[in-house]
Amino acid sequence: MSFNKAVVAGHFVISFDNVINGFLAVVMAPLYFGNSVDPIIQLLSSYAAYAALFLTGPIGSVTFGPLGDRVGRKKALLISIIGIGVPVFSIGILPTFSVIGVAAPITLIVLRLLQGIFKGAEYAGVLIHNYEVGNKRTSSSANIVALGCIGGGVAALVCWFVTRAGMPIWTWRIPFIIGGLLALTVFFLRVRISETDDFVEILSRQQISKTPMRELWRSHKLETATGLAISAMYMSFAYSSMIFGNRLFQQAGCSVSQSMLFSTIDLLWISVSIMICGRIADRIGILRQIKYGSLALIVAIFPACLLISGELTLMSIYLYMVTVTFLSALVAGCFATYVLKMFPATCRYSGFSITDSVGAVIGGATPFMMLLFSSLFGSNMGCAVWLYVIAIPTFVLICAMNRKIEKYGFAESR
Repeated sequence: MSFNKAVVAGHFVISFDNVINGFLAVVMAPLYFGNSVDPIIQLLSSYAAYAALFLTGPIGSVTFGPLGDRVGRKKALLISIIGIGVPVFSIGILPTFSVIGVAAPITLIVLRLLQGIFKGAEYAGVLIHNYEVGNKRTSSSANIVALGCIGGGVAALVCWFVTRAGMPIWTWRIPFIIGGLLALTVFFLRVRISETDDFVEILSRQQISKTPMRELWRSHKLETATGLAISAMYMSFAYSSMIFGNRLFQQAGCSVSQSMLFSTIDLLWISVSIMICGRIADRIGILRQIKYGSLALIVAIFPACLLISGELTLMSIYLYMVTVTFLSALVAGCFATYVLKMFPATCRYSGFSITDSVGAVIGGATPFMMLLFSSLFGSNMGCAVWLYVIAIPTFVLICAMNRKIEKYGFAESR
């Protein structure tokens, strides 16, 4: 199994950028939303700005998804990585509220909205390119997803370093500048990559779809709905562990830098879990794993949230994170291959990017929604409400999609 390093490195970069945006939200809250004296309002505002990173993902998917289907995977990948790198670097040099006033939070949100436009297309392009050059085993895609978690772990370590006691306040900017420079490096490496086998084949047969989004709507409604629901579910559970878990450590009395160091361990555990679960799916089949993995998440919601609803200890937080992380990995480990197989090559880029980006809007809102629900209920048990709202409909859609696949096969083979 071989990977194109110039392609796969992009997923490491976008994961690095996602995590620094989420982890440094607690640091950036008073710097960019200083008009509020209430720390909770500040943090909610900062989490909302983080969610903005995902809100424009669907715009990018309907723009760059069809672009990837019509003109090729390579061109879409080149555009997307630049579109991510420039806003990230700009955040690293953006003046704070004390310098430019209300323009600071507005500009921050705009930059994250711009970054979000390209993020979904980048993630889709990396996985599609890997899949279409012959790496079609579930574990192959799972390894790329796991690499993203490693990128997040590296980001968490960098965030821990720059937020330690005694470090100058401006050092929070370093991860964003690094993220922007990494994206630029990946762009130059990608200039020499080749087009995928699957795209070359449909090009040679003159089967390029002029309207791939219309093809999705006409022939793949259930596939699209199921894909975005699964994306929303596993991202919601993953972010409830990674980003909201960072908040839980601080509730337990840990410093910001300590919280990030503890969260790094969780990210490494996520990476290992996804690689393990990808290999399990190769053995037992993705239909069975994605169905029972999603059911396991539903069953685990109440006891997992119960762990963090009482007095918070490091042990209770880690038990919550370890449980949620591994169960979400059962789904995340086979999600990419499951969705890629659901769509034919003629609309695969559009299909994957729209399911991933729309699902990411819900997943990216999870830290905000969990903080909101825990505030409304006066307990972290309120988080369970949000997770149930996402997980139960997703399980129903998976069951319906599996029945269709068992009857007709995956779309790519019809």
